[in-house]
Amino acid sequence: MLNSLSVLIANGKKPTNKIIIDIIKDAKNIICVDNGYELASELKVTPSIIIGDLDSVNQDIIGEDVLVIEEEDQSTNDLEKAFNYCCKKKIKNIILVGATGKRDDQNFANILISLEYIDQLNIEILSDIYSIKFVNGEKTFDCNPMNEVSLISINKENLITTKGLKFNLENSKLSSATHGISNYTVGNKFSISCTFPLIVFKKL
Repeated sequence: MLNSLSVLIANGKKPTNKIIIDIIKDAKNIICVDNGYELASELKVTPSIIIGDLDSVNQDIIGEDVLVIEEEDQSTNDLEKAFNYCCKKKIKNIILVGATGKRDDQNFANILISLEYIDQLNIEILSDIYSIKFVNGEKTFDCNPMNEVSLISINKENLITTKGLKFNLENSKLSSATHGISNYTVGNKFSISCTFPLIVFKKL
């Protein structure tokens, strides 16, 4: 599975965006994060693996061909357990679905947890509205003209340079929490460089 793309399904809102549903249907490797198994069942896809402490999933409904990995360590949540498994198995490229839409506290925590793995995993969170990615250093993104893009930095000292956006930054800090919200692309690519990790929201 070295560097292969895996779809992780968490126990959030069921996606309705056709882009996301097609990605799930076409995925060769699906990992369910604990009760994300029920969401996978609703989407009529069979995961290869389910991982977590398994305290919220009915194990009686899990198919025999699904590898069940029970991790009881309460110092990490189920998403962290799944990310740690991916790191161990050298699964670097991850699309995470079902991580938004139900609980605001968990939505935010899922983004922050993903940010913590920025140097180990290439994670993209997909909601029905946004692609959420993470930059530490430099990254170039494919896009359509007039794609809405928002940048959020946890570190106020982050020096950010962008190219290909309507309102570009040049080695600048975000002056407030809303400074990087609601920008737009001007072409088919945009790039970002930053001195500290950055969260990038791109509208689907």
